[in-house]
Amino acid sequence: AEEADTNFCFVYSTDLPCWCWRNKGNTQSGKSAMAKTRRRKKRTHRVEAENAPAKKSEPRTFVFRRGRHGLIMADLEKDLRKMMLPNTALNLKESKRNTLSDFVSVAGPLGVSHFMILTATETASHLKVAKSPRGPTLSMRVESYSLMRDVASSQSRPRVPQHAFKTAPLVILNNFGGAEHMKVASVLLQNMFPSINVHETKPAACQRVVLLSYIQATGTIRLRHYSIGTAPSKMKKSVTSLVRGHDVPDLSHMQDVSEYVSKGGYGSESEGEDAEDRCAMPVQELMNSKVAGSSQSRVRLYEIGPRLELKVVKLEEGMCTGRVLYHSHIKRSDAEVKSLQAQHEARASVKAARRQEQEQNVAKKAARKAEQEEHAAEKKAKRQKTT
Repeated sequence: AEEADTNFCFVYSTDLPCWCWRNKGNTQSGKSAMAKTRRRKKRTHRVEAENAPAKKSEPRTFVFRRGRHGLIMADLEKDLRKMMLPNTALNLKESKRNTLSDFVSVAGPLGVSHFMILTATETASHLKVAKSPRGPTLSMRVESYSLMRDVASSQSRPRVPQHAFKTAPLVILNNFGGAEHMKVASVLLQNMFPSINVHETKPAACQRVVLLSYIQATGTIRLRHYSIGTAPSKMKKSVTSLVRGHDVPDLSHMQDVSEYVSKGGYGSESEGEDAEDRCAMPVQELMNSKVAGSSQSRVRLYEIGPRLELKVVKLEEGMCTGRVLYHSHIKRSDAEVKSLQAQHEARASVKAARRQEQEQNVAKKAARKAEQEEHAAEKKAKRQKTT
């Protein structure tokens, strides 16, 4: 329907009705008119500055299990994946048919830089940490471990905030050094976690910490996983419990609220700390602080799990296949080391020669194909001339 007094009419199309404007007998679609004033996408069409510093990609990890008895480590696999969040595949599906080369081929496009491989035998369990795709590989025997649910059940008031897993954990290495293989192990373990800039990182992003300590007496690496919490200092325990949202206390047997405030002490002996051990930080920058007006807070660690006791067994080059740099059970003499080095060099030279030969064969095939195409084009041109 169209009215003479109006400057527009309502036109029904096959898809959707749209408004059309009258212009000297012709109609101009309002849809095309709106397209001229279309907003520009700012998120996907953002122009990067030419002098902007390149962002270094964060390390990402695959956690999976291999071997005939790998099903024993299924629960530990889930806990390790949760510990490595958010830079890991939480719901990664692996099957018995998958080989290590399958994970290596997928790791490149996905930006995965490290592998954590759990294996189990009839006598022991092992954890391998490898740098993708060229190594090195660190093999460790799992002496003992405790799952997250075991750690939570042993605590009277477990604290596992879900928002803490939205950011990557901090990593602290303690007592690594001395032997060369331990230095390589410390670098490999440290590079599994993203690095931080102390001056730019916000304290609110520091929600978890992974502590790796090397015990020289036993030769084991102790892994602990904590969540970071803060509490106001220079404040009585009763006031702190009220401020942090605990249950409302029973004041029926008291004459005044001041009795409750004066009754509470400054915390138990286990929570006491000296003035130099306190962390003086602005309250607005702290993660869980709910107290205004206090400029000092104490940082507390709450264990989440899992717990791991690891012992370094072997360090080798490459992705689980390469020259052994260290072995805790096998000791070789200098002559044996030199002979093994010569064998590895011979294998590498043979491999390089084969690769060079393959490249030459590919180049020959490409040249032959180009000649055939050129010859076919000449024949086609001659036929066209004759016709």
